Amino acid sequence: MRHKTDWNKTLQPADTYTSNWEWTKAHSEYHFDDNIVDQEGDWFKVLGRFNNPSLWKAETERLVKESTKAINWQTRKFFGDSPKESPMLKQEEYDIAQGGGDPKKLMLTNMLDDLEDYPVLCKMKDHFGVIGDSNEFKVRCHTQLTGQMFNLHIDKLWDRCIEDPESICRITFFLEDWKPGQFYMYGNFVYERWKAGEAHIFDWPNVPHATCNASNFPRPSIQITGLKSEKTRELIANGSRDTVWTLDSEAL
Repeated sequence: MRHKTDWNKTLQPADTYTSNWEWTKAHSEYHFDDNIVDQEGDWFKVLGRFNNPSLWKAETERLVKESTKAINWQTRKFFGDSPKESPMLKQEEYDIAQGGGDPKKLMLTNMLDDLEDYPVLCKMKDHFGVIGDSNEFKVRCHTQLTGQMFNLHIDKLWDRCIEDPESICRITFFLEDWKPGQFYMYGNFVYERWKAGEAHIFDWPNVPHATCNASNFPRPSIQITGLKSEKTRELIANGSRDTVWTLDSEAL
């Protein structure tokens, strides 16, 4: 990604802000200028893709069926080992309500945290070398159903490693090909037409982003959050749309 973040900034007290959007915007280095047309590579980067989707097709179909828990901004924190509500839930829900939405009824995605019974997906997840303890590392399966969306926001991952936030990363890879009506938005760039196995990373402290599924099909993906290892840094530095990774089918 072309932007270089200033990591030596002081975070403002959250309780002085009514809006989550305004708090994250105050700490963001995004331009917020609609006259600037963002491009791929500015605020997110495609790292490459796994080939041979048939290797994870059966697991993906099962994952979609087993991802039965729809979450909103409040309940998203009940998964894994973080049972508490977001400390900025009031501000997060304010942003939805001020736009006329109901923060309790707005379903973001269907979520599953445990990949233990999905050996191929685990192999794909491990490929990126993301590391961390239980506070730093998290894998989540997002099966976004028709009509679900994550409204525009900027991530708040600072507490994953407050002493070295530059080491924090969030990587997403898709399990199926893009279908019309599905999209991610980074800044004002609409990311679409991905292929099964395609992975990307984004500038989490800075870029506003949103996802939506307006298609007639579920949109399954895996999101990895944690700390960069040397392997992760190498993949980020050398990755591109032309990069192809091959899974060792004999080792699965």
